[in-house]
Amino acid sequence: MEIQYPDYEYYHINNTVTTDIFPVDVGHQIFAKDAPDIHNNYPYYLLHFVIKGKGSIEIGGQTHIFGRNEVFILHPDTPIVYHVDSDNPWEYYWINFNGLQAKNILQRLGITNRKYYVSKPLPEAKKYFIQALRARGDIFGNTYTVLGDLYSVFGCIAQAEQHTEIYDEKKKILFDQIFEYISLHLYDKELSAQSIAQRFYVSPAYFSVLFKKNLNVSFKEYVNYERIKKATELIETSNLYIKSVGHMVGFSDPLYFGKVFKKYRLYSPAEYKKMLARRRK
Repeated sequence: MEIQYPDYEYYHINNTVTTDIFPVDVGHQIFAKDAPDIHNNYPYYLLHFVIKGKGSIEIGGQTHIFGRNEVFILHPDTPIVYHVDSDNPWEYYWINFNGLQAKNILQRLGITNRKYYVSKPLPEAKKYFIQALRARGDIFGNTYTVLGDLYSVFGCIAQAEQHTEIYDEKKKILFDQIFEYISLHLYDKELSAQSIAQRFYVSPAYFSVLFKKNLNVSFKEYVNYERIKKATELIETSNLYIKSVGHMVGFSDPLYFGKVFKKYRLYSPAEYKKMLARRRK
């Protein structure tokens, strides 16, 4: 049976067995619905595990909401505001720590000032926070116990973030394949977001999000701009008719080709061609 703790309990750890990383204090708190916001700026790292309810952390004007089984680590010397969800106030454990290698360890886990939370819930980490709090009475051994629990939580984070990295790597490989296909078929009139999504067995919506995330521009904008670049080159270096140029770069509708060309070059294709001729005289 799990030990029942009071609404607020914590203890300091005064012994240090290594300067690389060491626990500072351990605690557990249950918040009431009307609990006020907490404003703080701590000189050490704060590792939290939410056991129940919801709350949020505000850093630099940005707010992130946390719920059951979620883990986050706040960096030192950072103004922080803790907000309690008034409908479902949170309850959490913490292990605060510091050390010469703390920043390096967290960076290897993918935890930074901006990305200070673990990508998915970690219910398996709960037992390590409970063990750390139970070690309160062992004034000679709690440093070792909590240090071990701290590393165990890091292990849980590493496993969770490794899975995320694998997933991200798969997305990168998929995008590289899609981009290579687009590059090979850039001037095909049949090229479309729908046809590419079908070819790579993803939904059009997912394809659109994946494309914009990688290039910071929509598929349509990218294709149109690349086609206009090629069209500009053809107008500048050949005597092809404007209509032929449009067809060669993938536009089946001459009017639409003219509209897109003017958007990027500020002149219609015909106007652009005349301007070049005047310059060459």
